[in-house]
Amino acid sequence: MHKISKNIYQIPLNKTEIISTSSDPETHTGMDENAIDFAVREDSKVFAAAAGEIIFVKDDSAEGGDDEKYEDFTFYNHIVIKHDNGEYTEYGHLKNKSALKKVGDKVVGGEAIALSGNTGYSSEPHLHFSFFVLDKMDEDFSKLPKNKEYFINDEDFGFQTIKANFLSRTMYRLFGR
Repeated sequence: MHKISKNIYQIPLNKTEIISTSSDPETHTGMDENAIDFAVREDSKVFAAAAGEIIFVKDDSAEGGDDEKYEDFTFYNHIVIKHDNGEYTEYGHLKNKSALKKVGDKVVGGEAIALSGNTGYSSEPHLHFSFFVLDKMDEDFSKLPKNKEYFINDEDFGFQTIKANFLSRTMYRLFGR
């Protein structure tokens, strides 16, 4: 059974730039099953969905595509924000060198943090957006496990994805920009 988020999150993009949304069970499996993909044009501003602290930034890849070689997360640009209630949000497939914030920066909901892109394993420009809590690690997570050069919600970190509160409501009415 998956938890429902405690926070009520804002959509991390301008609603006028969203082409479509999906949560594909074929690509979002296991610990990533509640992730949402927002199809948008490259260079769309990405916003923090709620107030928190930037705990991870990777934006050094300029490569991405539908080729299996991009399943290696070294190609995947993403930012992770820790929220005061112990929940985390991840913003993925970001454009190369587009992070507007650095680790340790505090952000408010709606603050621009990066630009959307098409890095990592991705067939088209979009924002991969997920919510999670830590199952196995302490709430004060501060460093990557050995041999990890990326921060991703996989078994090494002991994450549990959660469902976003805004999915059960009319997103645009409540959270549109």
